[in-house]
Amino acid sequence: MEKEIIWTIRAKEDLQQIYNFNSLVIGEEKAFQLIEQLVKKADVLSNKISGGTRYISQIAPQINYQKLILENHLIIFREEGNHVFVNRIFDARQDPKKLNL
Repeated sequence: MEKEIIWTIRAKEDLQQIYNFNSLVIGEEKAFQLIEQLVKKADVLSNKISGGTRYISQIAPQINYQKLILENHLIIFREEGNHVFVNRIFDARQDPKKLNL
C-alpha cells in the first residue's frame, strides 16, 4: 500500500531557498532540475521505505527521523502510519546547527 507524502511548510520553504540560491549559482534551468530530482527522490518514500537511514535530531532525539541523500542534500522525513512527512531538505555542506531540527 502506498503511503501519502506530506511536505511540511518548512520543507517547501527549503525547496524554495535551494532553488533561489542555485538559480544564481548554476542558472534557473539547472536549479529547477535539482528541485525536480529532490522531489522525485522523495517520491520513493510512498512505497515501502528501505533506503533511509536514521537521522538523530539534536533538539528532539526521541523523534524517529530518517534521511535520504541526493548529492549534497539530505531529505529528512518521518513515518507516521500511512503518511510520510518530509520535514526538511538540507544542503549538507552547511553547518548542521542551521538545520534546527
